[in-house]
Amino acid sequence: MNRAVATTADFWREAIMFATIALLGLGFVMALSLDGPVRGVVPALSARATRLLFAMAAFCIGFYLRLDRLRQWVLPLYISALFLCLVPRALGDDTNGAYRWINVGAESFQPVELLKVLVVLATAEVLVRRRALLHSFADGVLPVIAVPVSAAIVLLSQPDLGHAFFLVSVCGVLILVGGLRARHSLLLMASGALALRLALGMFGHSRSRLAEFTSGEPGFQLGRSLAAFAEGGVGGTGLGQGWMARGYLPEARNDFVLAIIGNELGIIGSVLVIGLFGVFGWAAMRIAASARCRYELLVACGLGLTIVLQACINILGVTFTIPEKGIDLPFLSSGGTNLVCALGSVGILCNIARASAGTKGDQGRAVFDQGRAEA
Repeated sequence: MNRAVATTADFWREAIMFATIALLGLGFVMALSLDGPVRGVVPALSARATRLLFAMAAFCIGFYLRLDRLRQWVLPLYISALFLCLVPRALGDDTNGAYRWINVGAESFQPVELLKVLVVLATAEVLVRRRALLHSFADGVLPVIAVPVSAAIVLLSQPDLGHAFFLVSVCGVLILVGGLRARHSLLLMASGALALRLALGMFGHSRSRLAEFTSGEPGFQLGRSLAAFAEGGVGGTGLGQGWMARGYLPEARNDFVLAIIGNELGIIGSVLVIGLFGVFGWAAMRIAASARCRYELLVACGLGLTIVLQACINILGVTFTIPEKGIDLPFLSSGGTNLVCALGSVGILCNIARASAGTKGDQGRAVFDQGRAEA
């Protein structure tokens, strides 16, 4: 039995690494296609490789981290990340009317990417601590929802409704997995729908995106995105041969990188990306299912969902299936902060899988029982 658990955990760890490496490799190829003709092959690959080095360091930290020790610092780290998200507004560093970046010389850092990881870790920690009290709204549910709600309030101040909605959605699923009762779930869903309606009324840019979507007529950027997919067809125009990558599609390196993949690699390339994220998501859920304790289960579930849901929102947005949210495509968009935090999350997932595979016999049962007792 223990051997079977170890073999299964190892298999899903290898599966998630396969999907990650394949997506990273495709990201390198697209960076060369997008930036090579403009900046030159060597500078384009050098810039991507530099970001990847930092991301690999984050992966190693996540992989070798002692999660039991991290739990002692999760809430202080989460609060620090909240304050970090307020720094851009304090410095007056706005981009297109939003305060999301901290600029340090020629480099920049997006604090919300770090917040995505820490909000999952913090929500999981509070869920484990308050599990026995989840029948009580005041003593159990309120302390748990305080984590994502505080993150949403900070992000709305930027304003960043897309990421606020994203984090609340991820944590909402995590809270349901954590054992929230049905009546409390219905109450929170109704409250969330009301809050979203009020937020849409407050932020003009969100209303305009929603109006564009409901009208059925894509704006300039989304129109170019759909044209890129149409031109690519089944097999694509070929790497470096698509004209959309030459400045005709805004944000081609970030939010709309999938449109360039569809343009140059066709439907085949787009389906490959979707399939790899499908493998990633399934592997993450299997790792969660084999976790030693409830905290690791919740963390694996939350981090896996964070990456896959980002991919879903990005893919559906650039294909005009839902309103576009301005969320990067993990492992493929050029953003360095997103890449670092995504690979850090993969490191934690592989850490949990490795611990599950390495826990055998009475020692494994003792660790698992201890985790259940804590929950």
